[in-house]
Amino acid sequence: MHPAGCGDAMTYRLHRHSQQGLALIMVLGLVIFLSIIALNFSDNQRVSTQVTANTLASASAQAAADGAVHRMVFELSRPRPIDAQAALEQWKSNGLVHEWTDNGVQVAVSAKSEAAKIDLNFAAEPLLKKVFTSAGASDEEADAIVAAVKDWTDADNNKRPNGAEADDYRTAGKKVLPANDFFIAIEELQNVIGVSPKLYNAVAPMLTVNARSPGVDPQVASVAILSLVPGLDMGFVTTWVEQRDQALRDGTQVPPIPFSSPYFATGQNSVRIRADALGPTGVRASREASVRLGGVQRGRPQFYLWQKGLPLDALPMTAPAGATSAVSGSFNG
Repeated sequence: MHPAGCGDAMTYRLHRHSQQGLALIMVLGLVIFLSIIALNFSDNQRVSTQVTANTLASASAQAAADGAVHRMVFELSRPRPIDAQAALEQWKSNGLVHEWTDNGVQVAVSAKSEAAKIDLNFAAEPLLKKVFTSAGASDEEADAIVAAVKDWTDADNNKRPNGAEADDYRTAGKKVLPANDFFIAIEELQNVIGVSPKLYNAVAPMLTVNARSPGVDPQVASVAILSLVPGLDMGFVTTWVEQRDQALRDGTQVPPIPFSSPYFATGQNSVRIRADALGPTGVRASREASVRLGGVQRGRPQFYLWQKGLPLDALPMTAPAGATSAVSGSFNG
Protein backbone atom coordinates (compact mmCIF):
# COMPACT_ATOMS: atom_id res chain seq x y z
CA MET A 1 0.00 0.00 0.00
CA HIS A 2 1.46 3.35 -1.15
CA PRO A 3 1.56 6.28 1.09
CA ALA A 4 -1.06 8.93 0.36
CA GLY A 5 1.59 11.47 -0.65
CA CYS A 6 2.97 9.18 -3.36
CA GLY A 7 -0.23 9.36 -5.42
CA ASP A 8 -0.27 13.11 -5.17
CA ALA A 9 3.33 13.30 -6.37
CA MET A 10 2.59 11.06 -9.35
CA THR A 11 -0.46 13.13 -10.26
CA TYR A 12 1.69 16.26 -10.04
CA ARG A 13 4.34 14.77 -12.31
CA LEU A 14 1.74 13.68 -14.86
CA HIS A 15 0.15 17.14 -14.79
CA ARG A 16 3.54 18.79 -15.20
CA HIS A 17 4.42 16.56 -18.18
CA SER A 18 1.02 17.31 -19.69
CA GLN A 19 1.64 21.05 -19.38
CA GLN A 20 5.12 20.67 -20.89
CA GLY A 21 3.66 18.71 -23.83
CA LEU A 22 1.00 21.32 -24.37
CA ALA A 23 3.61 24.09 -24.26
CA LEU A 24 5.73 22.20 -26.81
CA ILE A 25 2.73 21.84 -29.12
CA MET A 26 2.01 25.55 -28.76
CA VAL A 27 5.63 26.43 -29.53
CA LEU A 28 5.65 24.15 -32.56
CA GLY A 29 2.37 25.68 -33.74
CA LEU A 30 3.81 29.17 -33.31
CA VAL A 31 6.94 28.20 -35.25
CA ILE A 32 4.81 26.77 -38.07
CA PHE A 33 2.61 29.89 -38.08
CA LEU A 34 5.63 32.19 -38.21
CA SER A 35 7.18 30.05 -40.94
CA ILE A 36 4.02 30.37 -43.05
CA ILE A 37 4.05 34.15 -42.58
CA ALA A 38 7.72 34.26 -43.52
CA LEU A 39 7.10 32.15 -46.65
CA ASN A 40 4.16 34.34 -47.68
CA PHE A 41 6.24 37.45 -47.11
CA SER A 42 9.05 35.94 -49.16
CA ASP A 43 6.65 35.03 -51.98
CA ASN A 44 5.15 38.50 -51.91
CA GLN A 45 8.63 39.99 -52.05
CA ARG A 46 9.51 37.80 -55.03
CA VAL A 47 6.29 38.78 -56.82
CA SER A 48 6.85 42.44 -56.03
CA THR A 49 10.43 42.22 -57.24
CA GLN A 50 9.33 40.48 -60.45
CA VAL A 51 6.60 43.07 -61.07
CA THR A 52 9.11 45.86 -60.58
CA ALA A 53 11.58 44.17 -62.92
CA ASN A 54 8.90 43.66 -65.58
CA THR A 55 7.79 47.29 -65.26
CA LEU A 56 11.34 48.53 -65.64
CA ALA A 57 11.96 46.20 -68.61
CA SER A 58 8.74 47.37 -70.28
CA ALA A 59 9.61 51.03 -69.67
CA SER A 60 13.11 50.49 -71.03
CA ALA A 61 11.78 48.81 -74.18
CA GLN A 62 9.18 51.55 -74.69
CA ALA A 63 11.81 54.25 -74.27
CA ALA A 64 13.97 52.52 -76.87
CA ALA A 65 11.06 52.35 -79.33
CA ASP A 66 10.20 56.01 -78.75
CA GLY A 67 13.83 56.98 -79.21
CA ALA A 68 13.94 55.06 -82.48
CA VAL A 69 11.02 57.12 -83.83
CA HIS A 70 12.85 60.33 -83.02
CA ARG A 71 16.05 59.02 -84.59
CA MET A 72 14.13 58.20 -87.78
CA VAL A 73 12.71 61.74 -87.85
CA PHE A 74 16.24 63.11 -87.45
CA GLU A 75 17.65 60.90 -90.21
CA LEU A 76 14.86 61.78 -92.63
CA SER A 77 15.32 65.49 -91.90
CA ARG A 78 19.03 65.52 -92.78
CA PRO A 79 20.06 67.30 -96.02
CA ARG A 80 20.54 65.03 -99.01
CA PRO A 81 24.27 64.22 -99.42
CA ILE A 82 26.04 65.30 -102.59
CA ASP A 83 27.95 62.03 -102.84
CA ALA A 84 25.89 59.46 -104.78
CA GLN A 85 26.80 56.51 -102.54
CA ALA A 86 26.08 58.47 -99.38
CA ALA A 87 22.73 59.47 -100.86
CA LEU A 88 21.90 55.80 -101.44
CA GLU A 89 22.82 54.94 -97.84
CA GLN A 90 20.82 57.79 -96.35
CA TRP A 91 17.67 56.69 -94.52
CA LYS A 92 14.50 57.14 -96.55
CA SER A 93 10.76 56.74 -96.07
CA ASN A 94 10.67 53.63 -98.26
CA GLY A 95 9.74 50.98 -95.72
CA LEU A 96 13.24 49.55 -95.21
CA VAL A 97 13.91 48.37 -91.65
CA HIS A 98 16.91 49.74 -89.75
CA GLU A 99 18.11 47.68 -86.77
CA TRP A 100 20.55 48.14 -83.91
CA THR A 101 21.08 47.17 -80.25
CA ASP A 102 21.10 49.73 -77.44
CA ASN A 103 22.00 48.62 -73.90
CA GLY A 104 20.84 45.09 -74.61
CA VAL A 105 17.57 46.19 -76.24
CA GLN A 106 17.13 45.25 -79.90
CA VAL A 107 15.51 48.03 -81.92
CA ALA A 108 13.96 48.04 -85.40
CA VAL A 109 12.45 51.08 -87.11
CA SER A 110 11.07 51.88 -90.54
CA ALA A 111 9.25 54.75 -92.20
CA LYS A 112 6.99 54.94 -95.18
CA SER A 113 5.60 57.97 -96.94
CA GLU A 114 1.92 58.55 -96.20
CA ALA A 115 1.60 59.04 -99.98
CA ALA A 116 1.97 55.26 -100.26
CA LYS A 117 -1.75 55.28 -99.44
CA ILE A 118 -4.73 57.25 -100.72
CA ASP A 119 -5.71 60.35 -98.77
CA LEU A 120 -9.37 60.29 -97.78
CA ASN A 121 -9.50 64.09 -97.61
CA PHE A 122 -7.55 65.05 -100.74
CA ALA A 123 -7.77 62.11 -103.19
CA ALA A 124 -9.14 62.76 -106.65
CA GLU A 125 -12.64 61.33 -106.97
CA PRO A 126 -11.80 58.67 -109.62
CA LEU A 127 -9.03 57.36 -107.39
CA LEU A 128 -11.25 57.30 -104.33
CA LYS A 129 -13.99 55.53 -106.27
CA LYS A 130 -11.56 52.76 -107.24
CA VAL A 131 -10.84 52.20 -103.54
CA PHE A 132 -14.48 51.34 -102.87
CA THR A 133 -15.14 49.32 -106.03
CA SER A 134 -12.00 47.27 -105.37
CA ALA A 135 -13.53 46.35 -102.00
CA GLY A 136 -16.77 45.08 -103.56
CA ALA A 137 -18.96 48.18 -103.90
CA SER A 138 -20.88 48.59 -107.15
CA ASP A 139 -20.27 51.64 -109.34
CA GLU A 140 -23.50 53.22 -108.08
CA GLU A 141 -22.65 52.49 -104.44
CA ALA A 142 -19.12 53.82 -104.87
CA ASP A 143 -20.36 57.02 -106.54
CA ALA A 144 -22.76 57.61 -103.63
CA ILE A 145 -20.06 56.96 -101.01
CA VAL A 146 -17.56 59.27 -102.71
CA ALA A 147 -20.22 62.00 -102.89
CA ALA A 148 -21.03 61.45 -99.20
CA VAL A 149 -17.33 61.65 -98.33
CA LYS A 150 -17.00 64.95 -100.20
CA ASP A 151 -20.16 66.26 -98.50
CA TRP A 152 -18.63 65.29 -95.15
CA THR A 153 -15.48 67.33 -95.81
CA ASP A 154 -16.87 70.40 -97.57
CA ALA A 155 -17.77 73.45 -95.50
CA ASP A 156 -21.40 73.79 -96.60
CA ASN A 157 -24.66 71.91 -96.16
CA ASN A 158 -25.42 71.73 -99.86
CA LYS A 159 -26.02 68.14 -100.86
CA ARG A 160 -24.15 66.81 -103.91
CA PRO A 161 -25.92 64.53 -106.39
CA ASN A 162 -26.06 61.10 -104.68
CA GLY A 163 -24.41 62.66 -101.62
CA ALA A 164 -25.57 63.06 -98.03
CA GLU A 165 -25.80 65.98 -95.64
CA ALA A 166 -27.02 66.34 -92.05
CA ASP A 167 -30.75 65.81 -92.80
CA ASP A 168 -29.97 62.50 -94.53
CA TYR A 169 -28.03 61.32 -91.48
CA ARG A 170 -30.89 62.27 -89.17
CA THR A 171 -33.37 60.45 -91.39
CA ALA A 172 -31.12 57.38 -91.38
CA GLY A 173 -30.96 57.48 -87.57
CA LYS A 174 -27.26 58.28 -87.52
CA LYS A 175 -26.01 59.75 -84.25
CA VAL A 176 -22.94 61.36 -85.84
CA LEU A 177 -23.53 64.13 -88.39
CA PRO A 178 -21.11 65.28 -91.13
CA ALA A 179 -18.29 67.38 -89.73
CA ASN A 180 -18.13 69.75 -92.72
CA ASP A 181 -14.39 69.51 -92.22
CA PHE A 182 -11.54 67.12 -92.95
CA PHE A 183 -11.50 63.62 -91.50
CA ILE A 184 -9.02 63.61 -88.66
CA ALA A 185 -8.88 59.81 -88.46
CA ILE A 186 -9.73 56.98 -90.84
CA GLU A 187 -12.10 55.56 -88.23
CA GLU A 188 -14.51 58.44 -88.92
CA LEU A 189 -15.26 56.88 -92.30
CA GLN A 190 -17.41 54.33 -90.45
CA ASN A 191 -19.94 57.12 -89.79
CA VAL A 192 -20.44 57.95 -93.48
CA ILE A 193 -23.73 56.83 -95.02
CA GLY A 194 -23.27 53.79 -97.24
CA VAL A 195 -20.10 52.52 -95.54
CA SER A 196 -20.82 49.14 -93.96
CA PRO A 197 -18.51 47.58 -91.35
CA LYS A 198 -17.40 45.00 -93.94
CA LEU A 199 -16.60 47.68 -96.52
CA TYR A 200 -14.79 49.82 -93.96
CA ASN A 201 -12.56 46.93 -92.87
CA ALA A 202 -11.67 46.28 -96.50
CA VAL A 203 -10.76 49.87 -97.45
CA ALA A 204 -9.18 51.16 -94.21
CA PRO A 205 -5.69 49.69 -94.94
CA MET A 206 -5.61 51.57 -98.27
CA LEU A 207 -6.40 54.99 -96.81
CA THR A 208 -4.72 57.74 -94.83
CA VAL A 209 -5.65 61.23 -93.65
CA ASN A 210 -2.09 62.55 -93.47
CA ALA A 211 -0.71 62.47 -97.03
CA ARG A 212 -2.41 65.75 -97.99
CA SER A 213 -2.07 64.76 -101.62
CA PRO A 214 -4.58 64.09 -104.42
CA GLY A 215 -2.49 61.14 -105.67
CA VAL A 216 -0.09 58.41 -104.59
CA ASP A 217 3.69 58.20 -104.73
CA PRO A 218 4.81 55.32 -107.01
CA GLN A 219 8.23 55.34 -105.38
CA VAL A 220 6.74 53.87 -102.22
CA ALA A 221 3.24 52.61 -103.08
CA SER A 222 2.52 48.88 -103.23
CA VAL A 223 1.27 47.03 -106.29
CA ALA A 224 -2.12 46.80 -104.58
CA ILE A 225 -2.35 50.59 -104.24
CA LEU A 226 -0.99 51.25 -107.73
CA SER A 227 -3.60 48.87 -109.13
CA LEU A 228 -6.20 51.44 -108.06
CA VAL A 229 -4.69 54.16 -110.27
CA PRO A 230 -6.83 54.41 -113.42
CA GLY A 231 -5.17 53.72 -116.76
CA LEU A 232 -2.03 51.88 -115.66
CA ASP A 233 -0.72 48.70 -117.33
CA MET A 234 -0.40 46.43 -114.31
CA GLY A 235 2.11 44.19 -116.10
CA PHE A 236 4.56 47.10 -116.33
CA VAL A 237 3.68 48.21 -112.81
CA THR A 238 4.28 44.80 -111.23
CA THR A 239 7.62 44.31 -113.00
CA TRP A 240 8.86 47.76 -112.06
CA VAL A 241 7.78 47.46 -108.41
CA GLU A 242 9.71 44.19 -108.16
CA GLN A 243 12.80 45.95 -109.59
CA ARG A 244 12.27 48.90 -107.24
CA ASP A 245 12.01 46.72 -104.15
CA GLN A 246 15.04 44.65 -105.16
CA ALA A 247 17.09 47.82 -105.63
CA LEU A 248 16.05 49.04 -102.20
CA ARG A 249 17.10 45.74 -100.62
CA ASP A 250 20.43 45.81 -102.47
CA GLY A 251 21.09 49.46 -101.71
CA THR A 252 21.36 50.33 -105.41
CA GLN A 253 19.75 53.00 -107.55
CA VAL A 254 16.01 52.57 -108.12
CA PRO A 255 15.25 52.36 -111.86
CA PRO A 256 13.27 55.25 -113.39
CA ILE A 257 9.48 54.93 -113.40
CA PRO A 258 8.49 53.71 -116.89
CA PHE A 259 4.91 54.95 -116.66
CA SER A 260 3.10 58.12 -115.64
CA SER A 261 -0.28 59.20 -114.35
CA PRO A 262 -2.03 62.43 -113.31
CA TYR A 263 -2.77 60.59 -110.07
CA PHE A 264 0.90 60.38 -109.07
CA ALA A 265 2.34 62.66 -106.40
CA THR A 266 5.99 62.68 -105.37
CA GLY A 267 8.08 64.58 -102.89
CA GLN A 268 5.54 64.33 -100.08
CA ASN A 269 6.99 64.87 -96.60
CA SER A 270 4.39 63.17 -94.38
CA VAL A 271 5.59 59.79 -93.14
CA ARG A 272 4.33 56.92 -91.02
CA ILE A 273 6.98 55.51 -88.66
CA ARG A 274 6.92 52.14 -86.92
CA ALA A 275 9.43 51.26 -84.20
CA ASP A 276 9.72 47.99 -82.25
CA ALA A 277 11.96 47.15 -79.32
CA LEU A 278 12.81 43.78 -77.78
CA GLY A 279 14.41 43.65 -74.34
CA PRO A 280 16.83 40.95 -73.15
CA THR A 281 14.04 39.28 -71.13
CA GLY A 282 11.73 39.14 -74.15
CA VAL A 283 9.58 42.15 -73.28
CA ARG A 284 8.44 43.98 -76.41
CA ALA A 285 7.25 47.53 -76.97
CA SER A 286 6.29 49.48 -80.06
CA ARG A 287 5.44 52.96 -81.27
CA GLU A 288 3.51 54.24 -84.27
CA ALA A 289 3.78 57.87 -85.37
CA SER A 290 2.64 59.98 -88.29
CA VAL A 291 4.90 62.96 -88.85
CA ARG A 292 5.01 65.86 -91.25
CA LEU A 293 8.69 66.66 -91.71
CA GLY A 294 9.73 70.28 -91.78
CA GLY A 295 6.28 71.44 -90.73
CA VAL A 296 4.97 74.94 -90.29
CA GLN A 297 6.29 75.33 -86.76
CA ARG A 298 9.64 76.92 -87.61
CA GLY A 299 10.61 73.93 -89.70
CA ARG A 300 10.13 71.47 -86.86
CA PRO A 301 8.34 68.16 -87.48
CA GLN A 302 4.65 67.99 -86.66
CA PHE A 303 3.34 64.80 -85.08
CA TYR A 304 -0.20 63.92 -86.19
CA LEU A 305 -0.24 60.52 -84.49
CA TRP A 306 1.64 59.11 -81.49
CA GLN A 307 0.39 55.79 -80.18
CA LYS A 308 1.50 52.32 -79.20
CA GLY A 309 1.50 49.83 -82.04
CA LEU A 310 -0.26 46.53 -82.44
CA PRO A 311 1.95 43.47 -81.99
CA LEU A 312 3.25 42.19 -85.31
CA ASP A 313 3.11 38.53 -86.29
CA ALA A 314 6.64 38.62 -87.65
CA LEU A 315 9.10 41.14 -86.29
CA PRO A 316 12.64 41.38 -87.64
CA MET A 317 13.83 40.47 -84.13
CA THR A 318 13.68 37.24 -82.16
CA ALA A 319 13.54 36.87 -78.41
CA PRO A 320 16.44 35.21 -76.55
CA ALA A 321 16.08 31.47 -76.01
CA GLY A 322 13.92 30.75 -72.99
CA ALA A 323 12.68 34.32 -72.70
CA THR A 324 9.00 35.10 -72.36
CA SER A 325 7.52 37.75 -74.62
CA ALA A 326 5.00 40.37 -73.54
CA VAL A 327 3.93 42.88 -76.16
CA SER A 328 3.00 46.34 -74.95
CA GLY A 329 0.46 48.54 -76.69
CA SER A 330 -2.35 48.62 -79.24
CA PHE A 331 -2.73 50.25 -82.62
CA ASN A 332 -5.87 51.85 -83.87
CA GLY A 333 -4.87 53.24 -87.18
